[in-house]
Amino acid sequence: MAAEAEQEEGWLRGRDGTSLFWRAWTVPEPRCGVVVAHGLGEHSGRYSRLGRALNRRGISCYAVDLRGMGRSAGRRGHLKAWSAWIDDYADFLAFARDLAESRALVPLGHSFGGVLVASAMLRGDVQAQRFVLSNPAFLPKVRVPAWKLRLAGAASRVVPRLTMSNEVQPEVISRDPEQVRIYADDPLTHDRISARLYTEWRAACVDTLGRASALRQPFLLLLSGDDRLIDVSGAEAFNAAASCGQVVRRYPGRFHEPFNDYGSEEVFADLAAWLNAPVPARPE
Repeated sequence: MAAEAEQEEGWLRGRDGTSLFWRAWTVPEPRCGVVVAHGLGEHSGRYSRLGRALNRRGISCYAVDLRGMGRSAGRRGHLKAWSAWIDDYADFLAFARDLAESRALVPLGHSFGGVLVASAMLRGDVQAQRFVLSNPAFLPKVRVPAWKLRLAGAASRVVPRLTMSNEVQPEVISRDPEQVRIYADDPLTHDRISARLYTEWRAACVDTLGRASALRQPFLLLLSGDDRLIDVSGAEAFNAAASCGQVVRRYPGRFHEPFNDYGSEEVFADLAAWLNAPVPARPE
């Protein structure tokens, strides 16, 4: 059994002065640490189940509220440029390295955070030997009305801070009614996305998918079989383009949040097993 775990929280000032809130679930002498990039409209606190599960397996977990999300500063659901989120995450990863006292850290991105981690790895803004993607949001399944798509494109240039609903219903995140209730009642979650964030996200998806073949770090890809938010074909395209010793784990019947759905212990076990395995050699 792992040593007694501790939960910490605090604030970090981003490189542009933005106040960023973070949480950490740590164990003494961890095998490694995972650094979470969360999805749209959520926050670090929603990864407490993941953090505690990893702690039980001797692994520490760190997570930051990206700007415009959770307790961090910024207009809800808005950012000026995708690079601002990359900067936030890279700054927190460097901060977590100090907390981890030189233990190996592994980036983990879920949904929007999956696109963030993948793009940061490709751009070289984040340095790590390997990384994890959980249902990365390369291609949405949620049907956005055509008028909203047209409005987002125009508004991104004229009124970039204009926010709209992201059309996500809480019932599609998990098959567990208790997890749906927790999400719906959480005052720190929201359904907002600005015109600028939408266009920046779509541009990041196109760029990342187009350059996936340049990846040299191995990754673990976690895919839910019944994701109602993300079209899995986007993640499958990313996986097909990359050739860097990646591992794919598919979970039939699971909804969008594998860490908060029925059967999550299987996901935790698979993740821990991959983290504890030797890092594959990079392809030449």
